[in-house]
Amino acid sequence: MYFHEIAGELKTYMSPTGRGGDFVITLVGETLRDPMTEEEERMAANDEFNPLASRMSINMLNQILEGKKFISKARAGLICSRYDGQDFAEEIDNLYDAEKDHLQQFLKRRRLTVEIDELGSAVQDILNQIFHGLSKGIHDVDIVLTIHDPKPSIKNLAGDRIYCEDGKLYIDGDIIELPIRLSDAQIYDFEADYISALCDAYAEVLSRDEVTVDEVSSLPKKYQTNFYDQRKAYLSAESIQRSISEVYEDGENQFDILKADAFDGIKTTYFDDYDNGYRRLLEVLKKISDIQLTKSKLSLIKNLIGNLERLGIVHILVNDKTIISWVDPYAE
Repeated sequence: MYFHEIAGELKTYMSPTGRGGDFVITLVGETLRDPMTEEEERMAANDEFNPLASRMSINMLNQILEGKKFISKARAGLICSRYDGQDFAEEIDNLYDAEKDHLQQFLKRRRLTVEIDELGSAVQDILNQIFHGLSKGIHDVDIVLTIHDPKPSIKNLAGDRIYCEDGKLYIDGDIIELPIRLSDAQIYDFEADYISALCDAYAEVLSRDEVTVDEVSSLPKKYQTNFYDQRKAYLSAESIQRSISEVYEDGENQFDILKADAFDGIKTTYFDDYDNGYRRLLEVLKKISDIQLTKSKLSLIKNLIGNLERLGIVHILVNDKTIISWVDPYAE
């Protein structure tokens, strides 16, 4: 399948009266993940994060939609490195029923049988394969849908043949990219509980009634540093948790085992007596770095759970309500 074929089909539903080149930019842009670094944030602000949004004429983009030109290998490679597609999949699933019927028939004519409620995932998969093909100079990509492929099991992994490096798992020569990387450029709604617990600990040690997240930047430097370090740790561990759950059928269960193992190792320290909640936090963070975590199969994957992720697991335990409070561990 060519890029212009699927893009042209989608344009008839999503931008029937818009310019072709503009739709190409929009289509690619809506499949990309959010910027993750300060440099990527600057690129986004300058309309450079989308590889097709800068230094390409509208005429060239029109020709790409018409199939007269192709996305270059270099630009396709950049798209692949930033591809996500999940939000775009939801857009496909929110099309009108008649439009989804037409899209289903379009795919069927190309020998791709997809249920109506799977169209979003199928298009996400198709575009991912097309962009990877283009990055190798392949214009007509032989699509083999993977949406029904069973996930591998962590239980079957041999510890001496798997390791993690730069957000990728290397297994017997195969490479699996961990799909979820959370950025500290924004504070997510799901961070609320552990951040609230941190702020309560800062408030107690500073003898304040309350500290809010907006006030962290005005706290003494050591508490600012602690806050930013804990967020970095949490986001790293949470990215691993979500990625492993996405990639492996038993990933969620194995991470649950890891969390339970971690809490067993720190709970005596957590429930000990301290002058304030901030001291309790520091002692637990010291303890998590010292204990052995061996019960989960995730411990077999070299470099997956490092010291940073260990610290982050502590804050995941706060979000899970396993750790109730740094100020009062017996709070109701």
